[in-house]
Parts: sequence; C-alpha cells; structure tokens
Amino acid sequence: MIEPNSWQNSPIPPPGWSQTPLGELAHLIRGVIYQKNEASDQPQPGYVPILRAMNIQTEGLILTQNLVFVPEKWVKGEQRLQPGDVVVCMSSGSRELVGKAAQLAEAWRGACGAFCAAVRFKPDIEPKWGGYFFRSDRYRRLVQATATGVNINNLRYDVLAQLPLPVPPLSEQQRLAALIERHFRRIDAGVAALRRAQARLHNYRTAVLEAAVTGRLAAQNPADEPAAALLRRLAAEEGPALFDLPPLPQGWAWARLADISDALGGYAFKSRDYNAAGLQIVKIANVERGGLNLAESPSFISQVEKHIEEKYRLQAGDLLISLTGTRCKRDYGFVALVGQETGLLLNQRVARLRFHAPLDPRFFCWPCKATTFSTVFLLTKPAMSARGMSE
Repeated sequence: MIEPNSWQNSPIPPPGWSQTPLGELAHLIRGVIYQKNEASDQPQPGYVPILRAMNIQTEGLILTQNLVFVPEKWVKGEQRLQPGDVVVCMSSGSRELVGKAAQLAEAWRGACGAFCAAVRFKPDIEPKWGGYFFRSDRYRRLVQATATGVNINNLRYDVLAQLPLPVPPLSEQQRLAALIERHFRRIDAGVAALRRAQARLHNYRTAVLEAAVTGRLAAQNPADEPAAALLRRLAAEEGPALFDLPPLPQGWAWARLADISDALGGYAFKSRDYNAAGLQIVKIANVERGGLNLAESPSFISQVEKHIEEKYRLQAGDLLISLTGTRCKRDYGFVALVGQETGLLLNQRVARLRFHAPLDPRFFCWPCKATTFSTVFLLTKPAMSARGMSE
C-alpha cells in the first residue's frame, strides 16, 4: 500500500485539514462493459448513452455528441451517473489522456464506458470541492507519475484509490468551492472582455488601413507630385476602370497594379529535387496573413538552371501574394514583403510584384492588406475546388 504522505511533493496540510486517500472519500465505480455488436451510435428505445474518453474535455463532459448507446441490461443501477460524479479516463493509448477527468454538472441519464471510471463522493465531501481537485496541476502530476503500460497506458483502480486529497472540514470545503466559483466567473468575464477588445482592435486596425490607403489618415504634403502626374510618367495610358472605387483626396489617383509594377507567377519546382540546403523555395504556405514565414515547412534546392534562377530569384522589396486557397474561404490573397532575406526562389501559386521606381513597395504592402484590395481580389471565383487567381 502507498501511504498518503509518501507521494512526492505532497504538501503538509494546514491545521484542521487532513490528507486522505481518495478511496476513503469516494466510491470508485467501474465503467460499463458491453457487447460491441449490441452497441449503437444512435439513440434507441431501451438504450443508455455511454461516455468515452473523448467526451472528457477541459471545459467539462460532452453529453451531446460522440456517444455510444447500449441496452439497459448492461448498465447497473450504481453505474448511472449522478450530478457531482467525476468521470476519469482509466486507460488509453495516449499517456496524456490517462487520468483526464471532468465532473458531471447536471442531471443526465447515462453512464461511462469500460475504459473510464466514475468517482462518487461520500456525504462528508462537497462534490464541487472534490471536482476542483481533479482539475488541479497536483492531480495531473500524481497521475502522470503513476500511469503504467507500454502500448496501452493504464491508471489502476488501487492507485486511483490511494491518491491523497487535501480535505478541510465540510464547511470550509463549501466556502472554498464557492470562492473558487466566484473567481472563475471573474476570469471568464475577463476572457470575454478580452475577446471583445480583440474584435474591436481588429476593426480599428482595418479602419486605420482603409483610412491610410484612401488618403484620409493624414494630410498630403502639397509639395508632393500628384499621383496622376506620376502615373502619366509611368504608363503611356491608364486602362479602363474595372471596379467602382471610392473617391480619393486631391493629388491621389487609383492605379492598376499592372501600371505600376511587374508581376510574375512562380515556377513549378519539382519536390523530387528538394535538398536539405541551398536556395529556399518560397511556397504558398510561407505567405501568411501576418507576413513572410520562412520557417514554415522550408524546402531547398541546390541545383537550378541559370535562366530559371535569374528569373525567379526574389529581392528586397518584392511583394508576394498567395494565389490559391479553399473554395468559400478567405484563405488566400495573403500578402508578404521580402525584406533583407536572400537566396529565395518564387514557387508556383505565389505571385511576385516588383514596383517601378520611385514607388516605395513598403507603402503598397499596406493597401494590399486592406479590405478594399482583398474584396476585389476575392471576386474571382474559378469553377474548381482550389480557388485561385492568375497574376
């Protein structure tokens, strides 16, 4: 037998508290064993829903999905779960899942399966207090130290029964459980407020970008050359307007990317030619919403024909745009600016824009991230499973 105080890192309880094995504080109820050929994944008359390890989640028990239903004959009366019962995963192929636990917070007419157990606290234990123990880091450390097995990891019932719980008097259990609940409600409210703030910040960021790229963020220097004059110097003529675009401040002008930059689609490098070192191939996965991420699934190539390397080699100031994504999702059209990175080659499904002098590519990176650009960009809907746009 393992003595309660022999567990590593078990603190000495405060005065008036005890450190008592779980088996003395609760009934440990084995999960339901049933014939697999009699089970159903759909509810039926005379069948009882059974929880499995996948139903045990950090936020609580999942009672509405991933259930299995078995005939009532397999379920004993004591195996039917009661509010306050804690369901524990006793066996799993994953060591991380063994010991995972969640408490039943409401009345429910079901049970747990054979790879799980139910912990039902005795009357002198406040169920909420006991439930909080199973959510503690101390409980997880104890379980990780005692789980056994090679292919299948197990938490034995006798080991579970010996886990030491810190036990204050019942009135103190109830007071502390109420205090924990109050603090958790405040934390939940804080998390909700942070999410609302994040949403507002996203809207603010979008508004700032829109204002910046439409000339409403700051007054223009009257000494600057008007954009219309600059465009006349860069292109012999402007193409017809493709979209209804909002008016701009005096001195600004809308322009097609073709009039102010050179566009290039990437080359179809062969994966069989990839090596552990060499020039890095910039793939669609490297162009993320937040910018260029060369650490994402890096691929290299050491031997490239000279004319291909010269054509598809990237340089500082190149603007990259991901061209393909998933139907009905806004998961392409991401923009990234090449900085001081060297030794990069442009792969297929990524476009490169190289802006004409004296235009500053850093400025045009922001318009391409704005809602106006992404909305126009995503208007193209080719009839294929992977949506895309040519350069």
